[in-house]
Amino acid sequence: MFSDDSLLYEFPCNEKYRTYLRLEALFQRFDWFCLQDSPIAHHAGISALFDLLDATARSDLRHELIQEMERQRQRLLTLAQSSDEPDETLTETLERLQVAIEDVAKTVGRTGQSVRENQWLQLVRTRQAIVGGTCEFDLPQFHHWMNRSPEARREELLSYGQTLDPIRNGCCLLLDLLRANSVVNTYRCEKGNFQHAMTHTPNIPLVRIWLPTSSGIIPEVSANKFMLWIRFSKLDELNKPHPIKEGSLSFRMGLCSFN
Repeated sequence: MFSDDSLLYEFPCNEKYRTYLRLEALFQRFDWFCLQDSPIAHHAGISALFDLLDATARSDLRHELIQEMERQRQRLLTLAQSSDEPDETLTETLERLQVAIEDVAKTVGRTGQSVRENQWLQLVRTRQAIVGGTCEFDLPQFHHWMNRSPEARREELLSYGQTLDPIRNGCCLLLDLLRANSVVNTYRCEKGNFQHAMTHTPNIPLVRIWLPTSSGIIPEVSANKFMLWIRFSKLDELNKPHPIKEGSLSFRMGLCSFN
């Protein structure tokens, strides 16, 4: 039933990793727009940058990220010390964690503060709140920027994004480590409902579900420390979901944990 033509759904089971997944998605969107040459794509890149600034504005994000990376560093350090033979991959990961911790700790004030204080960007942001507010007759300086060379626009956008690199690197490193600690199995459910007792596999920050792309079936996940629930629905031609009420369904699921 399963092949490479599967669609992956990821669901966080706590707020910490929900934030990291959102940041990862925003960084990917920003990167994609920056790589394009179109002025319209770079306009969208500025919008993605504003979303990143909002998402990283929390004063406790940096402290929370450092704590989580340090917790994983200590876990891997204990693992390395208990091994009889050196593991190059483990040593490299420990070094990356240490560098990421130091980089986040070095940031002064709120992450991306220099970008937030950029008057030109704030003017663009203010005008974007108005429908069509960045038209050339409303904001001629933005029209001028949009007509610069793609290389010049891209370089400027990437320079803004670099101020957020410590947060990006920390989030992506934690997510990579978590995904690598995934136990994947095939499961079957009846009538579109599935339950999994979390007491057997406690402290699961992330659930990964694979479904055939062509099936039109989507999962909806909710979880607490005791139970994981998945409700499957099938999309109609208008992309409206309808709960599956009969038959059986097979799917792959990965439970990601640092335990």
